[in-house]
Amino acid sequence: MEIDAWVSGYKVRSSPWIDGKTIYFNVQCYQPGQSLSQPPAWDKTVYITDNATGRDMVENFTSSLTEHVANMAIPVGRKIVLTAERSLKI
Repeated sequence: MEIDAWVSGYKVRSSPWIDGKTIYFNVQCYQPGQSLSQPPAWDKTVYITDNATGRDMVENFTSSLTEHVANMAIPVGRKIVLTAERSLKI
């Protein structure tokens, strides 16, 4: 579940959070040609409930999750926790 990679053009970091209940998921955007030694143009962090579905989302749907977080409007100082529930198949 540890991620430190480029996903869909964004720098993505993910790891279990210190509270043991959530997963830290951070998306950073760098402008084309921008030095990585400079701060990103923007970065957004969400926390994902650490359950089987949340871990599956981070591990197997990283690109979709990255795009979703990148397009979210997150107010400064707001903590966002995403909780995914597995739907029942009939």
